[in-house]
Amino acid sequence: MKQVIFFLLSCIAIQAHGQELSKQYDKIGKFKNGIAVVWKNGHCGLISQGGKEIVKPQYDKIGAFGNDAIAYTEKDGKMGMINMEGKVVVPNIYEEISGFKGFYAITRRNGLAGMINKQGKVLVKNEYEKIKIGKNGEIRAVKNGQEMVLDLQNR
Repeated sequence: MKQVIFFLLSCIAIQAHGQELSKQYDKIGKFKNGIAVVWKNGHCGLISQGGKEIVKPQYDKIGAFGNDAIAYTEKDGKMGMINMEGKVVVPNIYEEISGFKGFYAITRRNGLAGMINKQGKVLVKNEYEKIKIGKNGEIRAVKNGQEMVLDLQNR
């Protein structure tokens, strides 16, 4: 009997908590890996399954978290990235961030290409017209119409 009463009280507490959360947010997405996207006044953020706010609603969009526990964000037309703890990995300063190819992603800022790694470190400043990552990891860039191979070993 005690188990039944405890179960019923737990269900009531969970339902009350859910109602409390639904009053805080306009919409709550599905939980995946213990995290859900929430919306308030047209902006989105993140909450934990326990209802703790990880990121207050401030972004226009938050993408799905990949295997690397990083999600793309969009704010005021600029892209960035956050991790599952809500820490900003890359600030929202780029017009575009490509998908990662290995450990690198190509960024666009002020119309010029650069590169970052998964920790958000800038490996190549945004000063190239074009950057391409080859199949063997070779990185080719174009600056002032001249093509060159970039060496990231020294960066």
